[in-house]
This record gives sequence, structure tokens and C-alpha cells, in this order.
Amino acid sequence: MAKAKKKILITEDEQSISNVLRNKLERYGFEVILASTGEESLNKTKAMKPDLVLLDLIMPHKDGFQVLEEMKKDKDMKKIDVIVFSNLGQEADMKRTKEMGASDYIIKSNMSISEVVEKINKVLGSRV
Repeated sequence: MAKAKKKILITEDEQSISNVLRNKLERYGFEVILASTGEESLNKTKAMKPDLVLLDLIMPHKDGFQVLEEMKKDKDMKKIDVIVFSNLGQEADMKRTKEMGASDYIIKSNMSISEVVEKINKVLGSRV
């Protein structure tokens, strides 16, 4: 029996970034879902139950901090792993997201696809 693909929800308001990430992660064997707003992310997380959410912090209307807070308060979403990826590289932001329940933090300007995949696999406890 074939192993089920791990489902990743990318929450990113910049379409070019989400498309690049989706294409690369699909090549690594992940099933990828896209959301461009915080509200869409919460709705898709509830409906589709991804294994992991890659969450941008700076988005219009509902930011990533609000999304993370709502996810971790919801009985159906609180166990879903979240990796924050953002251009906010301040130690205080990284610490805050960890305290809120994020599994890891990636600074966008420094990220490589291999680092993203490595962190996803580490968080999900799987190997490529």
C-alpha cells in the first residue's frame, strides 16, 4: 500500500512565493494547499486537516499571529504543526511564535527549499 502524502497548507499572501513553494514541495512528494489570507487559512485548516501549516506573519486583515492564536485555541486545530516563515527576523517575534505554539521559524530572506523541506520533515518526524 502506498504511503499517503503529507498535506501542507501554505498561508502566504504573496502569490509568487506560494507558487514557488508549492511547486518545489510537490516535487518532494507533499500534497500542497494554498491560502492567501488568515481567514482562508483557518477555514482550510478546519476543513482539510493538513499535517502542517507554513504560516506567514505579515498578511492583510488577519495576521499570522492571530491565525496561530486561533489555531492553538481550537480543539480541532491545536494539534496541527505550524512552521512560521516570515521576513520578521527579530528574536522577540521568533520567541513569541514559539510561546504561542509554533513548531519552528524560518526567516524568508534566508530560506532555501531544502531547509524548508528539512524543517517540515523534522517537525513531522519523517525522512525524505
